[in-house]
Amino acid sequence: MRRSPKIFMETYGCSANQSESEIMGGLLANAGFRLENAMEDSDFVILNTCFVKTPTEQKIMERIRGISRDFPGKKLVIAGCMPEVRAREIGRAAPLASMVSTHNITRIVDAVKRTAGGERAIFVGKSGEMGLCCPRLRRNSLVGITEISQGCNGKCSYCCVRLAKGTLRCYAPDDIVRDVTGAVKSGCKEIWLTSQDNASYGREGTRLPELIGRVCAIRGDFRTRIGMLGPNNVMPILRGIISAYKNEKVYKFLHLPAQSGSDRVLGRMNREYAAKDIIRIVNEFRKSIPSIALSTDVIVGFPGETDMDFNRTVKLLEQVRPDVVNVSKFGARPGTPAFGMPGLDDRTIKGRSAGISGIVRKISLEKNMEWVGREAEILVTERGRLQGQYIGRNCSYKPVLVTGKENLLGKKLSVKISGAGEAHLSGEPI
Repeated sequence: MRRSPKIFMETYGCSANQSESEIMGGLLANAGFRLENAMEDSDFVILNTCFVKTPTEQKIMERIRGISRDFPGKKLVIAGCMPEVRAREIGRAAPLASMVSTHNITRIVDAVKRTAGGERAIFVGKSGEMGLCCPRLRRNSLVGITEISQGCNGKCSYCCVRLAKGTLRCYAPDDIVRDVTGAVKSGCKEIWLTSQDNASYGREGTRLPELIGRVCAIRGDFRTRIGMLGPNNVMPILRGIISAYKNEKVYKFLHLPAQSGSDRVLGRMNREYAAKDIIRIVNEFRKSIPSIALSTDVIVGFPGETDMDFNRTVKLLEQVRPDVVNVSKFGARPGTPAFGMPGLDDRTIKGRSAGISGIVRKISLEKNMEWVGREAEILVTERGRLQGQYIGRNCSYKPVLVTGKENLLGKKLSVKISGAGEAHLSGEPI
């Protein structure tokens, strides 16, 4: 009997991409294919790609060229966002590679079978498909990732994600609840609700606060992490979201991307909110939920950003004091309005990035040090890098490193926080 091809999958990008890789893996496993942990052991390579930043795209294109050059005997399938917007470039880098875009992941089995038979399968374009309630091969058996929507109705001048993901399409709340229910029944202790902007969710009279309530009402012992919330979409439902966050099953973790502290730059970015809105949202959350941890994103060096604009971003960060900050150097992406804007010089961008990174590292350490000496309950979901080391999350979703001789995965522990770094806490079991 002919042996089924062995497959290696490599994933880039956001939690939605991770979810889509899990679905593709589950569909392939159900079809009898074997997924390998090393590319050298495989017949097929599937790259689930990301398009959000220029360095990421360049890294993936080099990876595609390298696999085609160094492993000519392996079949190659390019999946994810890049086939939707970079099909021609992928074809030049790997003329024989098949393509399955982010909108067509449920066709992965067909794509692999056709490719194995010598065809070049091309599944791109908006399909209207939904990956919820599909079989999954989870990267972490304790973490369930559920997309609540795909695409975005925003018109940010720098963003290329909407070119691949398309306009907003929210999934039915019943399907979302069914997907989460299946994850919990399969043993998941942590649920991620993810999308390009969770705050934009709205379907069948259900907005995000009501959806969170329905998810938390699912029977089972689990916690829920709410993904990124666009500030402009938070404002109309702020009270409802804060109320939903008070549920004991919800991590007190707020991902609210500011991008800039300058209203002038925010206007050029077409972000549809002002810096004062960020401050108001954070203040309202902290007033109602003091333990809330704030994660934000900042772009430095946006076209036209002056020293005064940059200083306003620094001032905003010093005022709201986020626990986590993702600092990105601006890079113009083809197909976006910002691509044609006159840019700043690399030296200025690098200098501002280095300066603001030092400030946010200091704030992050200070915020984490506030936990030292306190007791907390953590849910352990990962192994650490060292032997016997595990990573658990406290109520604010802060990673807490603990050690133990027994397997701690999936367990809740009471710990005393004994130390802190910029990106983690250390705990001792009580």
